[in-house]
Amino acid sequence: MGETDDFEWDDDKDAANRARHGLPLRFGEFIFDGRPRFELPFPRMVAGEPRHVAMADLAGRVIFCVYVWRGGRRRLISVRRAHRSERRVFAQAIEGR
Repeated sequence: MGETDDFEWDDDKDAANRARHGLPLRFGEFIFDGRPRFELPFPRMVAGEPRHVAMADLAGRVIFCVYVWRGGRRRLISVRRAHRSERRVFAQAIEGR
């Protein structure tokens, strides 16, 4: 399992995320490094855990991250480029601040 002080992820899931979305799960850490971000609850629980979504601009691309809280860490589930509709939501949320 990959981990840092504040984040963790499954190595097999990381490999699958890289193959499917072209991004390592570790990129999710950048969303929480102090840059403007937008967070909202995931619309459903999975395996009894509430999931969360966060989006932030990373080098001109809006990155979409799904995570759960495990203890005091965020467990990264998925990291990908945001879809067009998600980018619009992010832009409206950031402009409204």
